[in-house]
Amino acid sequence: MPLLHTLPFVAYLIAGLFLTRYFVLDKVTNQHRTIVNLILLIASSSHGFILFDVWQQNGIFFGLTISMSFVAWVIATLLFITSFSRPIHSLGILVYPLSAILVMLALFFPGTQGKLLSTSIAIHVFLSIGAYALLALAVAQSILLSIQEKFLHEHNINTFVDKLPAFQTMEDFLYQTLKMGSLLLTFSLISGYYYIDDFFTQKLTYKTILSIIAWIGFVGIVLGHKFFGWRGKLVSRSTQIAFAVLVLSYFGTKFFIEILAM
Repeated sequence: MPLLHTLPFVAYLIAGLFLTRYFVLDKVTNQHRTIVNLILLIASSSHGFILFDVWQQNGIFFGLTISMSFVAWVIATLLFITSFSRPIHSLGILVYPLSAILVMLALFFPGTQGKLLSTSIAIHVFLSIGAYALLALAVAQSILLSIQEKFLHEHNINTFVDKLPAFQTMEDFLYQTLKMGSLLLTFSLISGYYYIDDFFTQKLTYKTILSIIAWIGFVGIVLGHKFFGWRGKLVSRSTQIAFAVLVLSYFGTKFFIEILAM
């Protein structure tokens, strides 16, 4: 197992373990944050370094597992940076272990180097990745929000719930992330239109339809919250369903084209 892949894998797992320990045990204090931040800096830097391989001489290689690893890196790095200004490091309990798994998945199943994306499409690709990253954080936040709401409803204020930010703060971050993610997804869909030469021969039919359905879902959640006061379980479940459709639109299509259709 190459050292450069082992480093982010182990660092992500340790960071997730430390964060879980902090939120579960009473005796653990905030003093561990410096150590966790150092570990995450190592994880993010080493993970980013191994992803330089996506840049080929003739374009960008974005196979299925490499794409997943790249999205995981953007999500983990965005969470790490944002946690310095917002109390959202609890999301790392979900995000960092998943990032570790995707690092190894890309190592053992890298895919073929046969298909390269033109560098001219890079703007669309990175807009899409940014949208996936923000909306993935929104999903992770919605899961924690559901857990917090359940415990609060049952008047079960355990150590985990007590160390989470206030419920209103958690909700506010969810809505802000949904807004930014929906905006990037809008730009991604618009930019993608200019790179479609033949809608059917490029096998983009299902990907585009599912992406638009997911976009309608996310925009509907944002507008529903703003104008009708949607919140709580309705928003959390709707966010998770819309993201599942979005994941299916991209990674499901790539899985079919690169693996099942081979």
